[in-house]
Amino acid sequence: MVPSTRFGLAFVMFFGCLFSYAMRTNMSMAIVCMVAPDNSTDSNKTSKCVSASSLDKDENEKPAMIGEFHWSKDMQGVILGSFFYGYIFSQILGGYLASNFGGKRVILATILGSSILTLVNPVAAYTHVYVLVALRALIGFLQGATFPAMHTMWSVWGPPSEISVLTAITYAGAQIGNVIVLPLAGFLCENLGWASIFYVIGVGGIIWCAVWAYFVSDSPSTHKRISTKEREYIVKSCEASMGAHSGKPRATPWVSILTSLPIWACWFGHFAGDWAAYTMALSLPSFLKDVLGLELSSLGALASIPYVAYFAAINLAGFAADKIRSKNILSTVNTRRAAMIIALIGQAIFLILASFCQCGQDMLVIVLITIAMFLSGFQYAGFVVNYLDVAPPFSGTVMGIGNTISSLAGFLSPYVTAQIVREGVQSEWQIVFFISGGILVIGALIFSIFASGSVQEWAKSEPTALGTEMAPLKSKEEANA
Repeated sequence: MVPSTRFGLAFVMFFGCLFSYAMRTNMSMAIVCMVAPDNSTDSNKTSKCVSASSLDKDENEKPAMIGEFHWSKDMQGVILGSFFYGYIFSQILGGYLASNFGGKRVILATILGSSILTLVNPVAAYTHVYVLVALRALIGFLQGATFPAMHTMWSVWGPPSEISVLTAITYAGAQIGNVIVLPLAGFLCENLGWASIFYVIGVGGIIWCAVWAYFVSDSPSTHKRISTKEREYIVKSCEASMGAHSGKPRATPWVSILTSLPIWACWFGHFAGDWAAYTMALSLPSFLKDVLGLELSSLGALASIPYVAYFAAINLAGFAADKIRSKNILSTVNTRRAAMIIALIGQAIFLILASFCQCGQDMLVIVLITIAMFLSGFQYAGFVVNYLDVAPPFSGTVMGIGNTISSLAGFLSPYVTAQIVREGVQSEWQIVFFISGGILVIGALIFSIFASGSVQEWAKSEPTALGTEMAPLKSKEEANA
C-alpha cells in the first residue's frame, strides 16, 4: 500500500486509541498492587473445581506485592467504575464540539488532559479515596469525547471506498492498549512500584499529543504536507457521496437524527456489541474462577490471546469490507449486515458454548472465548463504520449518542449478573451468557432490518451560498433503488 497522509493519520490515531485505553484500564491492574490483601476467611469463595494451571506454579515465583491502601471490595468497585461516571456524560458533547470546532482540537484536549490527570493519580490516591474517584471520573469525562471526535475527523479524511480499513486501523489501537497494559503494569508494579504505571502511561500520552499537534490537521484542505493529488482525491471522494461542504459548521438536525431508522439500527447494534464486551470484561474472570477454578493471572501470555485475535479481526474485517464493496460483490448495506451477523450472532454462539465448559477444560474455554472475541471484531466493519456511511457530517454526534446509550451496558450488565449469580454455580452463569447471547442476536436482527448504506438526505450538504443545489453523485445503491 502506497504511503499516504490519510493512512499516516490512521496510524497516529491508532496510537491515540492505544494510550486512551491504557489510561482507561490501567487502574484495573494497578489496584491489585495498591490494595492490601484481605485476610478475612470469608472474603473469597473457593471454587470446587481446581484448575491444573493453578497447581502448576513456579516455586521460585515472586510473592505478590503488599499494597498500602485498605479499601473494601465495595470501594474498589467504586474506584474501578468511576471512569464511566464521567464517560457517559461527554459523548454527545464531544461530537458536537468536533463538528463545530474541529476534531483535532477536541482530541488533543481530551488526551492531553487525560494524560496529565493520569500522572496525578498517585497524588490523588494518597490524598483521599474520593479525590481519586473524582479524578478518574474526570478522565472518563474527557475520554468520552475522544472517539466521537475521531469519527468526525474521518468524515472529512476518509474516502468512502477506504473508510472501513481506515477506521479499523484507528480503533484497533484500543485492543493493543488492552494487551499492553496487562504485562506492562505487572512489570512496573514489581520493579518500580504501582505509581510508575501511571507515570509511564501518562508521559507516553503527552508525547503522543506532541506528535498529534505537529503532524495532524482537521481536514485535507488545511494540511500543510499533503500532496495536491491526495488532497483532491479525498475531497472529491467525500463530495461524491454527500455534496460539497461550504466550510461552515452546519446546525445539527436533531429531529432527523432521532427519527432516523438507520441511525437507530446503528444504536441497537452498538448497544448489543457493548453489552457483550462489558460482560466479557467485567464478569468473565469471575466465571472462570467460579466454574473452572481458573485465574486469568495463571494463564500468563494466554490471557492476551483473545485480545490479539480481536485486534486481527478488526483489521481483517475492515480490509475485507472495502474489497467486497470495491469489487461489487456486496452493496455497502449488505456488507455492513454481513459484518454484524458474523460479529454478533457468531459471538453469541461461541459465548454460549463456553458457558457449558466443565472443570479441566481450561484450553477449550480459552479457544471458544478467543473465537468469540475474534468474530466480535467484525462489528468494526458493521455499525462502527456505518455511522460514517449514513451521516458523515454528524457522525461524531450520532456515534456520541450511541456511545452514551451503550455505556448504560457498563452499569446494567454487572448489575444483572450480580442479581443472577448468587452461588457462583454453572447454571447461574449459563443464564448470564444466554441473556448476552439473546441481546447480541436481537441487535444483529434489528440492525440487519433497518440499516442503510447510503448518506441520508438530511445529512447531505445544503444549498450553497449562491443558491444552487450541489448535486452529489449518487451511490450505486441509490442509483439502483
